[in-house]
Amino acid sequence: MTVLRATVRLQLNRDFDFAAAAAEVPYFAALGLSHIYLSPIAMARPGSTHGYDVIDPAIVNPELGGEAGLAALVDQLHAHDMGAILDIVPNHLAADLANLWWNDVLAHGEAGTYAGYFDIEWNAPEAEGKLWLPWLDVPLEQALENRRCVLARHTGGVGLGLWLDEDALPVSERSLQWLFEHAGIELPLAAGGRLFDAVRLHVQDEPNQASLDQAISAINADTGLIREFLDLQHYHLGRWRDSGQQLNYRRFFDIHSLAGLRMERDEVFDAVHALPLRLIENGSIDGLRIDHIDGLAQPGHYLRRLRERVDQCSQRDLQRHVTLHVEKILAAGEKLPDDWPVDGTTGYDFMQQLGSLLHDPIGYAELCDAWSTLIGRPADFAQEELTARQYVLSTSLAAELSRCTRRFRELATALDDDRDAEGVPRAADTVRDALHDVLAEMPVYRSYLGDDTITATDRQVLDRAFARAEKDAPPDDESTRATIKRHLLFTAENTPTPGQTRFLEASRYSFEQLSSALNAKAVEDTAFYRHGVLLSRNEVGSAPAPAAPEPESFHAAAHERALRWPRWLLATATHDHKRGEDTRARLAALGERPQAFLEDFNTLSKAFGSRAQPFSFTLWMLLQTLLAAWPLDLRADDAAGTLSFAQRIKAWLRKSEREAKLHTHWTAPDADYEGACDLLVDDLLRGAGYASVRNDLCRAAHRLDAAGALNGLVCATLHFTAPGVPDLYQGTEYWDQSLVDPDNRRAVDYHTRAQTLKQTPDFSALLKHYRDGAIKQHLIYRLLQLRKAWPGLFAEGTYQPIPAAGSHKQHVVAFARKLGHRQLFVAVPRLCSNHLDPSERPMADPGFWLDTRIEAFGNDPAGTFVDVFTSRQHAVKAWGWRAGDLFFDWPVAVLIPSSQADESLALPG
Repeated sequence: MTVLRATVRLQLNRDFDFAAAAAEVPYFAALGLSHIYLSPIAMARPGSTHGYDVIDPAIVNPELGGEAGLAALVDQLHAHDMGAILDIVPNHLAADLANLWWNDVLAHGEAGTYAGYFDIEWNAPEAEGKLWLPWLDVPLEQALENRRCVLARHTGGVGLGLWLDEDALPVSERSLQWLFEHAGIELPLAAGGRLFDAVRLHVQDEPNQASLDQAISAINADTGLIREFLDLQHYHLGRWRDSGQQLNYRRFFDIHSLAGLRMERDEVFDAVHALPLRLIENGSIDGLRIDHIDGLAQPGHYLRRLRERVDQCSQRDLQRHVTLHVEKILAAGEKLPDDWPVDGTTGYDFMQQLGSLLHDPIGYAELCDAWSTLIGRPADFAQEELTARQYVLSTSLAAELSRCTRRFRELATALDDDRDAEGVPRAADTVRDALHDVLAEMPVYRSYLGDDTITATDRQVLDRAFARAEKDAPPDDESTRATIKRHLLFTAENTPTPGQTRFLEASRYSFEQLSSALNAKAVEDTAFYRHGVLLSRNEVGSAPAPAAPEPESFHAAAHERALRWPRWLLATATHDHKRGEDTRARLAALGERPQAFLEDFNTLSKAFGSRAQPFSFTLWMLLQTLLAAWPLDLRADDAAGTLSFAQRIKAWLRKSEREAKLHTHWTAPDADYEGACDLLVDDLLRGAGYASVRNDLCRAAHRLDAAGALNGLVCATLHFTAPGVPDLYQGTEYWDQSLVDPDNRRAVDYHTRAQTLKQTPDFSALLKHYRDGAIKQHLIYRLLQLRKAWPGLFAEGTYQPIPAAGSHKQHVVAFARKLGHRQLFVAVPRLCSNHLDPSERPMADPGFWLDTRIEAFGNDPAGTFVDVFTSRQHAVKAWGWRAGDLFFDWPVAVLIPSSQADESLALPG
């Protein structure tokens, strides 16, 4: 098994399948990566671009090449001494007719074999024991009148189904009996409940077919009869606009087409994990990435069970450690639960740490003032977040809130604690309002009470949420909130009965799973699209204004990883990011130059001031996005280039505005508003009447090139030298100026990347031509080669912050790694966008550093350290190294002892 050193995340789809991935393995190996990190490979919906809409978890997706394609990819990896990590989806499956489990539920209802696999509330009010299917865009009566829902024979004429437009829905036994009665055909009672087999047998008889066709024709012509047939199904066809109130199955966030699984059940766990465990056992897979761990009812129990099963599958090799990484968003100060047997998260937290390190609080304060003036209220993200949470709870997650309310009312009844101080039963609306107010104040994704152990951390989280609710919510519901808190924290000191335990668990599961979905939808997918002060801070896992001081916070997180979490993944870009790593790096540079941005914004506002739409705050966010995502090689007069860029920006702006939910929505698009946004982008980037504005915009964007590139190189250096396992998102070894999906999932030109990797670099030329991205690739290559040569240092080495002194000490971040005689020194500049090299190279001006120096690290017998990029020698001196010397001819400094240089594969030449 290959030791985990560095990964590359690949988004598989039918256009980039196992064979395509295998073709790039030689390049990945040459770059120095140890593992590929695959998006889900189980059978997904046909044409899936991401793999998270799984329809059969036990089958390798044929669109990707199936078992044979996967085996060929694994063989290619092993031939290059590489391995694979697999992304798995335990939280949900696609609620799709191609999903046999879901079909079974539709055909058999609550009595179906797989009904217990899905998290369905069959006894929800008005459900009548049926599953609500939000598949209509109009009321059911209108769909019936328009003959969009009809009966028909299919599958060679021997099957019977209910057709909704182009889809054939399963039908129930009761409805088939009803249909045969209308056709005058006696359907004998089926032995052993095999009525469907009896139906298939009788339909094959030609006289029966004629009778059935006549009956079907009559039923389809009578909306009353077709409605009667529908009433006999185990599902109710509803309008998707109404599903926020009526839906009775748990979703992935608020996505109707992804149905939540009950992973706490043994049979569900076994069925979903059969494929990945088999691949671990046969040596194809070396690690698992668990998607959306916070969506599960019992994350801790799940992970302990998974760890046990994974270890059983790999026990033939006692030296083998199969890694487990969880997709978990950590809030500021939040830690992974101590009892989770994992190797770390997938690295959103590292994205936050880098973003915080490059964040200029002085520039941000100026932007806050301007943004506050623009929107007419304080630039307070906490209030923006609270407003978004309240909105989402009242709209797209209303059904989930109603479900949570029912669970707590049932628990209160079981505990005989369902009355207020005056003895009056608490109304559903009162409980719902109290839950709404507490959930809106949750400071993290969720607590973990469902794991049956109430930790001090859980208590702190809930205490904080309830305290906030007392401050912000109406005082009338105070006693109800106190009751909810008492029920949530019901402990073993008051031993519950078995019946009470069932209601207690259901209440905790519902509260915590709703809390997780709410945080994702309200913060990341709503508030982040409304709060526009500086968009580099609006990233998954991040916060608009970091509170912790830097670089102290960065050092503290790195030190903890070195001590406790050496295999923690470090991400700088993902398939879920809002903006690519170099888009954010350019925005961070913009944040250091607030006055320049405000001047550009005023100019743009005047040019488009006569337009009623979009609104000025949308224009603000659009301008930041244009400046940050403007391709480094794009000229204002490049017709083809600006057309391509305009298409990307329009797609981003439409998604951004729909996610913000202020002027248009996914559920109710405002065509006029969205058309006005499209027209503005087209005019700005392509319109003849706006050529002057476009030229100004182009110049403003290119003024960020060197500063953004320097930030990007700083991030790459830290990414591949800090404690943890760096994860390279596909293609980001070149500049990554992507936007939110699907823009961040575009095809990668690996051929060009492979060609530049083969070239012997001239480092002065790389600096001069930095816009082509080769400089970033070669920096990553050097550091990956160093990790390959010295894996122990990076996996087990200590982390020591190195202090700086002098006039600009706050502009330097330095640290050392050490293991035995191995030593590594890293120094990078920060917040230097206003202090760049006069030659417009992505470097700080050597003259800027003045007397700034960095404490020398370590003792080397040769008395010198050598830079792994330039091979320049730096003598060890008692007073340290001058920053101006370290950053004289290369943007960053990574030094190793000269006496060990011949052992490293990283030095050029």
